[in-house]
Amino acid sequence: MRPLSRALLALLLFLSVAVARATHNEAGEITVCHIGSPTGFTYEITIITHTNPNSPADRPEFIVDWGDNTPLDTIARDQSDIITVAGIQVQRNLYIETHVYPGPGVYILEYADPNRVADVINIRGSVNVPMCVQTKLVIGVAGNDCTPRFLNAPIQNACVGQLWSHNPGAYDTDGDSLSFETRVCLGANCEPISTAGPDPDYRFPDQVGPGPNNTYGIDPVTGTITWDAPQVQGIYNIAFAVKEWRRVNGVMVNIGWVVRDMQVIVGMCNDRPPVIADILDTCVEAGTTLTFGVQASDPDPGQTITLSALGGPFQVPSNPAVFTSSPTQGTVFGTFTWNTNCSHVRAQPYQVVFNARDNYDQVQLQDYTTMFITVVAPAPQNPSATPAGAAMQLAWDASICSNATGYRIYRRQGLYGFDPDHCETGVPAYTGYQFIGSTSGLNSTSYADQGLAFGITYCYMVVATFPDGAQSYASEEFCAMLERDVPIMTHVSVGVTDNVNGVDTVRWSNAYDLNTTQHPGPYQFKLYRGDGLTGASTLVHTSGLSATIAHPDTVFVDQPLDTRTTGHAYRVDLWGDGGNTLIGPSNTASSVFLTAAPNDEQVTLTMAYNTPWINTQFEVYRDIGGTFTLVGTTDAPTFVDTGLVNGEAYCYYVKSFGAYNDPAIVSPLINFSQEVCATPVDLTPPCPPTLTLDNDCGIPLNTLTWTNPNNSCADDTYRYHVYFTDSLGGEPVLIATITGAEDTVFTHVDGASVAGCYVVTAIDSTGNESAFSAQVCGDNCPFYNLPNVFSPNNDGKNDLFRPFPYRGVKQIDLEVFNRWGQVVFKTTDPAILWNGTLNNEGEPVPSGVYFYVCTVQLIRLTGDEPVVLRGYVHLLRSEQGRLN
Repeated sequence: MRPLSRALLALLLFLSVAVARATHNEAGEITVCHIGSPTGFTYEITIITHTNPNSPADRPEFIVDWGDNTPLDTIARDQSDIITVAGIQVQRNLYIETHVYPGPGVYILEYADPNRVADVINIRGSVNVPMCVQTKLVIGVAGNDCTPRFLNAPIQNACVGQLWSHNPGAYDTDGDSLSFETRVCLGANCEPISTAGPDPDYRFPDQVGPGPNNTYGIDPVTGTITWDAPQVQGIYNIAFAVKEWRRVNGVMVNIGWVVRDMQVIVGMCNDRPPVIADILDTCVEAGTTLTFGVQASDPDPGQTITLSALGGPFQVPSNPAVFTSSPTQGTVFGTFTWNTNCSHVRAQPYQVVFNARDNYDQVQLQDYTTMFITVVAPAPQNPSATPAGAAMQLAWDASICSNATGYRIYRRQGLYGFDPDHCETGVPAYTGYQFIGSTSGLNSTSYADQGLAFGITYCYMVVATFPDGAQSYASEEFCAMLERDVPIMTHVSVGVTDNVNGVDTVRWSNAYDLNTTQHPGPYQFKLYRGDGLTGASTLVHTSGLSATIAHPDTVFVDQPLDTRTTGHAYRVDLWGDGGNTLIGPSNTASSVFLTAAPNDEQVTLTMAYNTPWINTQFEVYRDIGGTFTLVGTTDAPTFVDTGLVNGEAYCYYVKSFGAYNDPAIVSPLINFSQEVCATPVDLTPPCPPTLTLDNDCGIPLNTLTWTNPNNSCADDTYRYHVYFTDSLGGEPVLIATITGAEDTVFTHVDGASVAGCYVVTAIDSTGNESAFSAQVCGDNCPFYNLPNVFSPNNDGKNDLFRPFPYRGVKQIDLEVFNRWGQVVFKTTDPAILWNGTLNNEGEPVPSGVYFYVCTVQLIRLTGDEPVVLRGYVHLLRSEQGRLN
């Protein structure tokens, strides 16, 4: 927030405390709604407070911070009403003002009252604690917004030892999705009241009072707050936030929130709350009436229960819902009725909150239950599919909902038999239907589906769409086939497999549905071929002319070809008018091209093809003793032939069975692949060993132990590779090869260091290496310490300045200084070995105290770690020299 505005606000609140001390603000929130031009930034802001009507002081105006760095503003009260909430009289105040924001951005609006109600149980010194509420407004790509508003009052009663529940009845006029979360009440400077320490300034209700049965929370979906159960009577302040979510470019984004600060009054009473029977969520088709009953009962005899309802269906401007019920002792019934229409259609369901309240004379206890109602637009009616050449022309009636924005079209091959649930909108993926396109506008009720294959039954469903992304029920499934006004490919079968002299046999059927008046003869076919499985552009055959459409020339043997290393695709064009006018091409169809992938004692066969008909089964034949014999069938384009002998060659071909949906086309369509051979070889590596590490940094020694894959997932492991890196994230380097499957222990030291990470792989008899095992890492426990005295007098005792036994040291940078600051010795060798002469090669230095600075590079798993040692060493050239 702005420092100046914050300081000014604090000053104004301080000056108002003396006269406002008795105002006792009890609850409040801020709601915001865009008004005016859709492209403008004008918003209406409403502050709603609930106060003590008997207070001698009043708040005829409030200071508000708009959150946009403009000066603080004063809003006068527009309306004040005395209402009864849960048997308590409170004053409901409305402060309404408009504000123009500078443009897109995120704005935090807030107002503060100088004091709360006195003696709030869960706020220390509450009468001296300000009450602040905030609302977050997001102006931007999500569009204009009206924040949620609350349909239920924020002053509520509760009983010690009894379950308390409350639902604020949050309603969003824009149909945005809402979520709920608890918040800490805000105090001075609009900051959360402190919850720190063993005796905090703010405590959540479940933190007050003894006993384990004290829980408090809010349902993030329904917004129902539960406290089970209050332990200490008195006044409590609680706060919660309602967040708005809107779909923007396919992603749900938060577009703001509203915080409500409310009050719960806990009393002593001998009462139990009523209970509402469960109500299931439901859906209703727009234009129909939804009616259901609601029931509540009270466990205490003689209590009169009042059953009521609130929520979105009662707030819609057109045909709002109605709930009828009369207060009744014991058990009460109510009826919900809603005559829905298309204006109620939206993606988000409407929440309905049912409330049952007893009439206990001390505290009126309540129960809440929620349910969601989704209003769904009717399905588009009278859909049709009409063949038009190689396309399908789709049409349907405009939605009866004039607020529909367009339609989505889905397609699959063959009928599914979709019978949607009453809450199932759109076209679910499990039906096999795929989205193929959309139209924009209520009356955009046609669509041309292009590039289809002949002889296939194409089925469609259509759904209407709405501004917020809602979808109608799906239309009925409607299906059709293209007319046979072009040739239909039926066979591309390999007759001879050879690199040069291979043979393909190609067949097609005549265009029996052709309008011969519109397309007169004589007729002629031109057949095109392409290498591979897709395009066909090389003319390989031109038929003679036929006076009728029943052309006798519908088969061609294409040779010589390379059928061993590639498949071939074919297309036949139909020409009329003596071969001068192209009537149309068939769909492209390819041969089945078979590939064989050898592995350990098996061969995996894969069938690749591109055909306008549907292949449903494949028979796999293997050459056994010079005769191809059936060894298996599959309905998938893959087959694994197992139980083979490594090193022996196996040859195969596949026989495919397929058909068009059109019963007039001969079936099954049988075609053969080329022959292919493969020799099984062990290409499957063992599974990675399971690796453990014993990291002993004291010795130092790393001991690796791993599992033998031959005991679990392999049978021919015979070697292991051990890889090492001296730091986290480093590239593992091979450091050892161990032969023998049972040899699963390895010890290692990197010089004097045990810092590093290891992985192990297993290798089988044919050289297949497994993936890395899980990485294990160890670290050094470095130690480096220097003595404070040595005596270089050549008596063989303590003659050298050297460290105590050390470990985990990479190198050092040592400099030794005399008392004049001159360097008398330096080294990078961790062993040091200073003999007391100038740089270990000059004159002996005199006895005395020498100062040293030693930077030690410790070897650690995370990298070298420098440590600086500073100290003194006494150089003695007499019998005094002993290591201290």
